[in-house]
Amino acid sequence: MVPKIILVGKEEQAFQFVQRSLNGRRYRFQFLPLEALEQSLDRLAQANLIILDTCPFSENDFPRFTPLFTSSQTATIPVLALVKAKPPRLRYRLIDLGSTDYLVVPFDPLDLEVRVKNLLRRSTTPVAFPTPSAPDTFTESDAPREGALQAVLRALSSLHQRLNQSLLTLEGEQFLTPVLESIRRFCAGRVVLLFDVQDENTLKLRRAYPEGLMERGASLDVEASAALVKAVRLQQPTVLNRISTANPFVARLSKRLNLPVTAFMVYPIILQKAPRSVLVVLKSDGENFSDLHFLLVENFAQFIAQSFYLDHLQEGVKSQLDQQIWKYSYEFLDQVVNQLSFGIVVVDRELRIKYLNRDAAQLMGVSTDQALYRSLREILNQNVVQKILDSLEEDPTYVMERPELELQNTRGEILSVGFSVRPFTDHIQQEEGYIISLKDITYAKEIQEEMRRVDRLASLGVMASGIAHEIRNPLAGIKAVAQTLEEEFESGDPRQEYLRRIIRQVNRLDDMLRSLFSYARPPRPNRRLCHIETVLTDVISLLRQKIKEQNVRLIKKLHPHLPQVYVDPGQIQQVLMNLLLNSIEAVRDDGEVTIAMEPFYPHQNGREKNGNQQPYLALLRPEPYLKILIRDNGCGIPREHLKNIFNPFFTTKPMGTGLGLFIVYQIVKENDGVIHFESEVGRGTDCYLFLPVGQGARKDVQQGNPL
Repeated sequence: MVPKIILVGKEEQAFQFVQRSLNGRRYRFQFLPLEALEQSLDRLAQANLIILDTCPFSENDFPRFTPLFTSSQTATIPVLALVKAKPPRLRYRLIDLGSTDYLVVPFDPLDLEVRVKNLLRRSTTPVAFPTPSAPDTFTESDAPREGALQAVLRALSSLHQRLNQSLLTLEGEQFLTPVLESIRRFCAGRVVLLFDVQDENTLKLRRAYPEGLMERGASLDVEASAALVKAVRLQQPTVLNRISTANPFVARLSKRLNLPVTAFMVYPIILQKAPRSVLVVLKSDGENFSDLHFLLVENFAQFIAQSFYLDHLQEGVKSQLDQQIWKYSYEFLDQVVNQLSFGIVVVDRELRIKYLNRDAAQLMGVSTDQALYRSLREILNQNVVQKILDSLEEDPTYVMERPELELQNTRGEILSVGFSVRPFTDHIQQEEGYIISLKDITYAKEIQEEMRRVDRLASLGVMASGIAHEIRNPLAGIKAVAQTLEEEFESGDPRQEYLRRIIRQVNRLDDMLRSLFSYARPPRPNRRLCHIETVLTDVISLLRQKIKEQNVRLIKKLHPHLPQVYVDPGQIQQVLMNLLLNSIEAVRDDGEVTIAMEPFYPHQNGREKNGNQQPYLALLRPEPYLKILIRDNGCGIPREHLKNIFNPFFTTKPMGTGLGLFIVYQIVKENDGVIHFESEVGRGTDCYLFLPVGQGARKDVQQGNPL
């Protein structure tokens, strides 16, 4: 019957090399795409061998292979997995999933042919132990059979006692020498060698008896002997008697041990369904291995397997302890990193995110789970990523300031972020990458900008005072001369109109200078406790006609328990008048102006962390305030103008002087308040005004009592 091989993978053309490599043998090939795996298990059950191509898939896709190994329909069918050379962990991942064998791509056609042949034999041929041609004694030739049996029993009893002792100490290594000694004695062997299976191609000497014939750690090529290939890959023992010295493997082994080899037995020691070690017993006396010798080796090999199991338990306990320590260390380090005040992102050379802390995830507007293993380019703007990469080329010794960038995260927020990038080597995974640190400096930059603005306005005030003083004296002289000339002209003289115009313009300039003086040297506020509702009522009554003319809806939203404020009521009336008038003039017909008032305590309300208000809230002292919000749905203020609205003579109105908000700012400052504007063109403007609460009302606010 022609063996049937089913090829499972992504594309059929990927298996062309496989089919060409096996072309010299009679096989029937069928291709099955991985997508149809679960629906085609009954079809797979008819195969003699399954070859799985894992190369086109990432490690994250490996769970898709699971039905191939867990289904009862395919449980007895050997699977040969084709796997990429790097990273090496992919091979062990496939073995853990249940793959029978693997072959690293690229591979030699002969290697593929040997594996396929062995796996097909495994699927169709039951394991049979060899039967030597002639029986032999299992001890020294001069010992009686009964005495030999007693010696074996005593040896087994002694080994059981040693095994029990090893169970208590979890030390199996010291148990190996007496086992090898017993095998040599009762099988009349010359040398007993115990090799560890390093991989499917290499054996490494673990222990020899007698010691010294071969150095510990010496390697042996599995391909050097068919018996070794059979033991490692098919997990089957071999007994060869009366070996020809012309056998290349026997010749090399005899030369290495410096003794003739006339017979040998190869016995694999299986642990957890995989070959752990290979036991090699050599004879040099020309005698054969008997059935009893084989049974003895089979039983003594169980002792070796038990010693390995003890080592496995010890490694398991140590591994479990190491995992607990590692888990504790990782969780502790993760807690430390997540409590840092800046973001940490670790990426590989392809910019795939391998780790990020909580602060970095918040800055980028994603969850940690969403960001892991994704490319940085999928989360951040391409220009931002390029700027980060460009900073790698800068010499850090010549960089005077930390580089900054504007980051728009997935929530649409624009943040000012300081960053640094350093190369990183993952010594565990042997991978290169980068560590990127991110610091949100939006708050700090806006605070700095606000402080600069305060200093600038203070300087402008001093300058305005000097200019006003220097201009006012000449204006007084001009006005006096004009008034004198007006009196000298006869009544009805048309030249009097020119003089009156001069006087009006001088008066206008004098009013402007008076406004400048009120900013540069404002009158000291007469602060006292007052009800803001009363001040607001007076302002609205003065603006009622203007509101009616503009056809504006005025909406009041006042907290039922407003505290008294400690301010100059006359100055605050001037502030509210100016702010409301600006809002009324900004809206069109059927516009809407809202004024809202509520108690405000920075330490409590500040937890909401409105990103735009935060820098200005930082200017508030940790005490209660009255918060006033004046909102309109007018034309809005362009972003580039918003930072200049408190500058003297800055105005967008055709007939404006640019001194209104200039004076408002100074009045609010003199009354220990804070003012802040937010605006968007086409949507309107919000003005936030924070006024200090009086001492008596302050206690009520802190205690939560109605005011």
